[in-house]
Order: sequence, then structure tokens, then C-alpha cells
Amino acid sequence: MEEKEVILKLYHNVEMGVVGILSIEDKIDSKKFYEVIQAQKREYQRVSKEMSKLCDKYDILKKDLSSMAYMMSDMMANMKLSLDNSVSHIAKMMMEGTNKGLIELETIQNHYQGKDQELKNLISDIIQMEQKNNEELKLYL
Repeated sequence: MEEKEVILKLYHNVEMGVVGILSIEDKIDSKKFYEVIQAQKREYQRVSKEMSKLCDKYDILKKDLSSMAYMMSDMMANMKLSLDNSVSHIAKMMMEGTNKGLIELETIQNHYQGKDQELKNLISDIIQMEQKNNEELKLYL
């Protein structure tokens, strides 16, 4: 995998985390859980800024997620939460998304053979962030 491909995949991974949170945050009725989710969103946004710097470094035009991805995420969240909008169900949904992201991140990490140590560190940092997010979410199952 080349740096540009890795950076775009990481950027989309992080953006999907934000999109997922935006799709469910208004449905959370627990103040404590809402605060956890907001903290996770801030982390995704922080990493997104780092990703923007790498995009600039490698002269990559950031490709924002399409409006279709946002719409699909909202539609799926609304459908799944129409039957059960409990905190535990929302936590489970978030963990499912995080696990999909982790699979993609581990694949990226295993296939990236480049020399950019900053990029390697960022991949590891995002994996650690996602693992931490999962640990936080487990408490709400």
C-alpha cells in the first residue's frame, strides 16, 4: 500500500467514526453516556485534523465522505433505533462500527510497508483510540 492510499483510508475511517456519532448522538438519553460519546467524537475530530496535515504533506486532495454515506448512516441508525433506543443498544451499534473500523485499520497496518514513521505512528494511535473507545462502550452494554 502506498502512502496516499493509506492516508485516504485512514481519513475515511476517522470520518466514518464522526458520521456514526452524528447519526446517534441526538438519540442518547443518558447524560453520562452522551458525554462519553462526545469525548469520542472530539478524539475523532482531533485525529481528522492530523489527517488533514498528512494530506497536505502528501499533496492529497481530501475526499470527504459523500452525502450518501451520511444519509445511509442516518437511515440505518434510525431504523435500528426505532425498535430499541436504549443506551445498551446504542453502545452495541457503536461497537459494531468500531470493530469494522479496527478490522480495516489492522489490515492497513499489516499491508503498509512504507518508510513514513509518522504515518505508522498515526495508524497505531488510531488503533489504540478505537480500542479505548470499545472499552468505554463495553461499560454500557
